[in-house]
Amino acid sequence: METLVTDSRLNQPITARFLLTFTLPTILSFIIMGIFGTIDGIFASRGISPEALSAINFVMPFFTFTMAIGAMLSMGGSALVAKKKGEGLKQEARENFTLIILVTFATSVLISAISWLIREPLLRMLGTDTGVFELALAYLQPLILLMPFIMVSVVFVQFLIAEGRPMLGMFASSSGAVISTALNAIFIFVLDLGVTGLALASGIGYAVPAILGVIYFARNRTGAICFVRPRWDIKALGRSSLNGISEMITMMASTVTMIVMNNVLVRIVGWEGVAAAGIVLAAQGIFASLFFGYSAGIAPVVSYNYGKEQHNNLSKLYRKSLLIVGALSAIALLGTQVFADLLVRIYVSPGDPFVGHLHTMAVRGLRIAATAFVLMGFNMFATAWFTAFNDGVVSGFMSLMRTMVFTLALLLTLPQAWGLDGVWLALPLAEALSILVTIFFLVKMGPKYRYATYPLIKSQCMPNLSTKET
Repeated sequence: METLVTDSRLNQPITARFLLTFTLPTILSFIIMGIFGTIDGIFASRGISPEALSAINFVMPFFTFTMAIGAMLSMGGSALVAKKKGEGLKQEARENFTLIILVTFATSVLISAISWLIREPLLRMLGTDTGVFELALAYLQPLILLMPFIMVSVVFVQFLIAEGRPMLGMFASSSGAVISTALNAIFIFVLDLGVTGLALASGIGYAVPAILGVIYFARNRTGAICFVRPRWDIKALGRSSLNGISEMITMMASTVTMIVMNNVLVRIVGWEGVAAAGIVLAAQGIFASLFFGYSAGIAPVVSYNYGKEQHNNLSKLYRKSLLIVGALSAIALLGTQVFADLLVRIYVSPGDPFVGHLHTMAVRGLRIAATAFVLMGFNMFATAWFTAFNDGVVSGFMSLMRTMVFTLALLLTLPQAWGLDGVWLALPLAEALSILVTIFFLVKMGPKYRYATYPLIKSQCMPNLSTKET
């Protein structure tokens, strides 16, 4: 018989102040990780060469692919564990958590071993330009060896949020970013390790949250989540994978999208187009971290209240979250339009006689692509919302349409008519098509999960509220 437990960090009145306070560390954590993700590109462009920046961007799809596995298990697993916390299933939540960590580590070791054996064919499959192939290989190899640390760190950070410790998650992420930045400077300017040094610094930076996660959950014997002897539970693994399928699809689709985009850009303007895309996507990713952070931060609160059948709280979460996401969208759009030139100058100077045109190309691309922020936040929030309800089918379908079907279709067609601008336009137009899918499911699923009802949706039989309702 499970012992009922409560978690005061998640069991709070749903106010705008609570939501912002609880999610702010996660938002900051994702922003830091977004900046962390740009560090290699900045050091590559400024400390080595623009070709090195292009080489790194060719490797990014592989990196995103491996992170997708971690994202699936972290988001899906944390939603399952948070729901069981809400239901009072303490021991089961701990066993599922421990099993998910072990499976993530085992999977990462397997991926690392296979990738090492096929590393050169892998780069060719990614469409790596022959002019930067050796640079890309030198960057890829250390990342492959450090992949277990990278994948496990993603899972630990999300479970720290599910444990109600977002500040600790932010500390772990920021510590890794600071260490990685310092090591980049040492490896590039002191030891002259080139792109190999960049990869080593990134891998070590990601290892920091992994190590801190092991220490915290091994010593946190009184918390709702900690390491225990795991119980093999194929159903829990299946639920976690299905729950997090939307996050995996999003990142997997990003991998495919980046490969297609790189190939399109190589045909249009050569490796310089790939370098420009790397700048655009990195700068855009920093502001997109606002949505990633809020969605990931709010998910455990949603899952917890869903497990406790607190439908009034879910309704408040839904309404207030839409307002907050709207505000974050305005901030992201304004920020990119105002600071586009400054963001690109971090990578390349407009007055550089050799690569100054990269600056012009990237600034225009960023300003066009950033119009996606008008709708991107709502689309990302909706997929995380249904993941938190453990509804991987709906969230997975939404992610598939947004990141794969719409984006790829537009990437393959728009450049034929508008050239380079068509590549950048594909991103906001894909979000515009996706918002129709988002609205449909938010309206349709409102009565089912009882976070909202709409005049157009008439339920045949609305059950009475649970006695747990407050």
